[in-house]
Amino acid sequence: MKYVEKVVVFVLIIGCLFLTYRFVKYNYKVGINGFSKYERAEVYIQAGHEVRIKGSTGTSSVYGKEIEWTPIVADEATRILEEAGITVIRSNADRRKYCVVDLALSIHFDSCAKQCASGASIGYDDPTDKPAADEWKSYYSKFFKHRWHKDNFTKNLRYYYNYKYTITKDAELVLELGDLTYPTQAKWMKENLKNLGHVVAYFAAKRIGKEHLISKPYTT
Repeated sequence: MKYVEKVVVFVLIIGCLFLTYRFVKYNYKVGINGFSKYERAEVYIQAGHEVRIKGSTGTSSVYGKEIEWTPIVADEATRILEEAGITVIRSNADRRKYCVVDLALSIHFDSCAKQCASGASIGYDDPTDKPAADEWKSYYSKFFKHRWHKDNFTKNLRYYYNYKYTITKDAELVLELGDLTYPTQAKWMKENLKNLGHVVAYFAAKRIGKEHLISKPYTT
């Protein structure tokens, strides 16, 4: 084989290997257990603690249970987004599949041993998530008229276990919507669970530039 032909063959082989590498990297998570195919959508919404019957099953109070409230909010947000033509991966607490999305949101509620000592909060694992976190706090404060904690005020928020399963273009956030043990907050949230889903949906649509597809939410 002539030298030029060898060079051409070599370049073609390198090109094929590069394209194969790009294909695998784009579509699969490679780990010690092999290949896991990425799932893709515009928005990822997780209902915190959903489906768990032991271990970390969430907080509760006389007003309700977190494990029952988070699916209501997540399902309503998912319904609104999908009806607007926005693709959604709707996750429970133990789905543990790798996803590539624009925005990932995990829904939770908080509690405190000292009544009225807690409120809404937000978690994220990278400084690049902060603009989305700031926008959420500003936006949710239009509806939620109670106290806020500083960002990542607990280790569970800063090192949330599910961050590693979501690869995002915009941000991945844990949204603690309020305190279940604070009577005023809890009563308001209980009356507005589906409307909170609407709030989450509109925020998500706005972050990906599609808020024009969704009506603005309201709360009582």
